[in-house]
Amino acid sequence: MNKIYDSIVIGAGLIGSAAAKYISEAERNVALIGPDEEMVSNQKIVFSSHYDSSRIQRIFGTDEIFTLLNQQSSNEYDTIEKRSKIIFHSKEGCLYVNPSGMDAYLKMIPQQAKIFDIKYQSFQSGISLNKFIVEFNFPSSARGIFENSPSGYINPRLLIKAQQFLFKKNGGALFNDTVIKVNYEKDLIKIETPGGKIYRSKKVLLAPGAFINFFHLLKRKLLLRLKSETTILAKVSPEEAFRLVNLPALLYKINQPEIQDIYLVRPIQYPDGNFYLKMGANIPDDICFNNLTEIQKWFKKENRKINLKPLKEALINLIPNLSIQKCHAGKCIVSYTQHGKPYIGEVERKIFVAAGGNGYSAMCSDALGRIAATILLKNKFPSQFFQKDFEPVFVD
Repeated sequence: MNKIYDSIVIGAGLIGSAAAKYISEAERNVALIGPDEEMVSNQKIVFSSHYDSSRIQRIFGTDEIFTLLNQQSSNEYDTIEKRSKIIFHSKEGCLYVNPSGMDAYLKMIPQQAKIFDIKYQSFQSGISLNKFIVEFNFPSSARGIFENSPSGYINPRLLIKAQQFLFKKNGGALFNDTVIKVNYEKDLIKIETPGGKIYRSKKVLLAPGAFINFFHLLKRKLLLRLKSETTILAKVSPEEAFRLVNLPALLYKINQPEIQDIYLVRPIQYPDGNFYLKMGANIPDDICFNNLTEIQKWFKKENRKINLKPLKEALINLIPNLSIQKCHAGKCIVSYTQHGKPYIGEVERKIFVAAGGNGYSAMCSDALGRIAATILLKNKFPSQFFQKDFEPVFVD
């Protein structure tokens, strides 16, 4: 019989890697299973949005729960970087702007700032915003706030690398593989891969992102809405990247027929050696997926077939003086839960889930991983969090 693990985490992304790290601090017989980033898309069977180099980090969330998650995660970054010697966090700050003026998010900022002791700057017009960050171009009707450090951006690839470094340092075993089946074998949980490998464990945490309902991982499907999201990667020269080195991350609540809810991160160097400014948004071409085949087809589709026009136009309107060499598309998939919070909890005997980031999980993945690890190890939520807020919901 193969080695029997105390715990196995399935899914080596942001939440899974964080959870595995925390579990390995309490147990020494832990495995983490997930595929490495495969550069040839036609060879993939699963895809992930964490194959990326820039994600926004902010502290103010859409409510107090997400603010606490963001704050707890960002408070851990310096320790993770120091222990792993991997730098993944940049602190230029984050700007939130609504071009139409005051909105519900901006109205709740003063109360959240008081509760969580968060410093911020408020802007009552587009004129004041444009003076504050001269590179951006906002209409006079705009209002917004600026969060300073530790807001900015994180590099998901490097954050995962850092979490996995600490996991392995704790004695954890990392396997580059994809899990396609989970079932019971007497008192153990049997885990199978496409190549026929078998793993066995006493407890399992499922954190495979948008793919949790596919293959044969759960007996009952979680109620999730899976949506595509297209990003534009604007290649710039090293000189242009240096010019914009202090540009804060931006959340821009634009609401037009062709584009909504822009997010933007300054130009940074990607694994190919080039510098790219990343901008994403909701566009009419977004797809809500119903099955695995649709997801695989969308991710494998050639970039030239993706309509980048509204994204390009919005980017040029936001940063009129940006010098772009060329653009190409990036692809993400977002998992939305019924109640707007991630699903975290025990769903079958000794089988736990952490799924459904709702578009916010990158910036709070460390805290979400800690919650999942605490549930698996101690069968309770950490202090300040409650089971009812993360209750998994199933398809009828």
